[in-house]
Amino acid sequence: MSFRADWQKLNIEMIAKSLQELSYEQVLVARRLSGSADQLAPYELSLASGVSYQFQAWTGIWTDLKVQISSIRRNGEVPTSAGQFFIDIQKETGMDDIILANFLEEMHNTLYADQAVLERSLTVTAEEMTAWPGEKIQSVLKGHPKLLLNKGRIGWSAADQDLYGPEKENPVQFLWLAAHKSLCLSGIAADLSFDDILRESFSDQVFKEFKAETARRELYDQDYFFIPVHPWQWQRYLKIQFAADLASGKLHFLGAYGDLYLPQISLRTFSNIARPEKMDIKLPLTILNTSAIRGIPGKYMAQGPSLSADLTRLCRQDADLASTEVLEEKAGVSVKHHLYSQVAGAPYRYQELLGVLWRQSSASKLHPGELAIIAGSLFHRDAQGNSLIGAYIRQSGLSQKEWLRAYFRNVVLPLYHLQAQYGLGLVAHGQNVVIRLKGLVPTGLLLKDFQGDLRMTTTSTALSHDLTRLPANYLIHDLVTGHFVTVLRFISETLKECDGLSEEVFYAILGTELKNYLEEHPHVAKLPHFNDINILAPELLRVLVNKVRFKIGYADSAERPVPMLGENLKNPIYYSLNHSGVIL
Repeated sequence: MSFRADWQKLNIEMIAKSLQELSYEQVLVARRLSGSADQLAPYELSLASGVSYQFQAWTGIWTDLKVQISSIRRNGEVPTSAGQFFIDIQKETGMDDIILANFLEEMHNTLYADQAVLERSLTVTAEEMTAWPGEKIQSVLKGHPKLLLNKGRIGWSAADQDLYGPEKENPVQFLWLAAHKSLCLSGIAADLSFDDILRESFSDQVFKEFKAETARRELYDQDYFFIPVHPWQWQRYLKIQFAADLASGKLHFLGAYGDLYLPQISLRTFSNIARPEKMDIKLPLTILNTSAIRGIPGKYMAQGPSLSADLTRLCRQDADLASTEVLEEKAGVSVKHHLYSQVAGAPYRYQELLGVLWRQSSASKLHPGELAIIAGSLFHRDAQGNSLIGAYIRQSGLSQKEWLRAYFRNVVLPLYHLQAQYGLGLVAHGQNVVIRLKGLVPTGLLLKDFQGDLRMTTTSTALSHDLTRLPANYLIHDLVTGHFVTVLRFISETLKECDGLSEEVFYAILGTELKNYLEEHPHVAKLPHFNDINILAPELLRVLVNKVRFKIGYADSAERPVPMLGENLKNPIYYSLNHSGVIL
């Protein structure tokens, strides 16, 4: 395909995605002209701008419109610009001109990255991808489908995207700093030293060279932490914003050292290329991507290793979590800025400029014949329209229903059990949930990302750590919205379109597994807050994310943005179990 054809294809795909997500968020209401909702039917969207869009779509079980890309017309003609679409719907979104202009900048960044993803994925089939390790799969994924602009990367130039975007698979070598301990908040696993942590990135020879250099410069372990930084972060922020500390000797620039790493789809987390079993490294990148600036909060840094160890013990002591393991955070350092740290209401990005987290890699947990993939991989479709989940199922030798039961038992039930039994919620979106596959069948769950993405109910005593606490009816949405709406919705729609499995059957299988869990754990239904966590209830809250950006815009904030609520949803699981007449 030519660049022109690719660019138009990407723009139309973004329009289709926006029609889908903004119908779910009740921002746009298209009129069905004929036919039934669950079958392909003609729709028309008439806008306050005087423009109308026509398209073919079917309504998913979660109320979103699955739009056929080739059918979209703007005033009867094939559209060429997603940007024009967003201008057309400005009044419906409520964006003012300043927010809309910033939104268009983020849109162009996303389309630029999407172009690179498209180029990589054109010649790769879903069948081939079943043999790939999870990290490689991430290089061809389109990202969070729920977020309209999921590669906004505001702050990066085209050259930055080409160098550091995960779709480019360019190796990164980190730069290293010595940070005086008086600036740092830190934590480390009880059985490790920081020399052990350094060896995760350094060969024996490089470790000797590094230690010789720090000794020559009289930078000793008792006074300094040695931390990696991303080359972009160093050039764009650290070299200037920490100039005073560099001048005073509280920070020292040491240069480039160690192994080469590849960025994961989350941008901030990196995998060791030569030694994938070594720890992943997570670094701040002060760019706006998806919903927030991608720094690393220092608040949870000190407790990360002990929290990880306690969560591992919890999983090992509970038979319902036998298939669940923790990618433990083994060490972390957060470096405060001596000025910004004194400004309590400063934008949060200024408090998260410099830090590092070392976390066990997925590869370190695998046995021969196993793979680890993020859940967001499963709804990937190749250039021929074949689904990755369909390829896994076919090659596993299981039926669709058997494979899904394995997924629900080994991934969804442990996540629900953590909430029901312990009042613990992990924001279970497609990049946080890591699935262990053996023989391409889901056999386990790897938990990760506890820096603010692990929360507790207000009454939970499961962990003695300082975690964000939420009422149970809010926390359950780490699973319902985080996983059901943001992951399972797209898996079920993909299986329907690509592999012929009805959504009613999909959610009836899930509902049956959840119902069996409740029957095997009768005490759960007797919990005082059960009604708040009952995911078999007739209705669920509808949580909105794109609408938040339309409202708050792009101005700095001292806190990360929080979601909004729409009208309640009819629960697809309840419906499929009780009203659809599905026979499993």
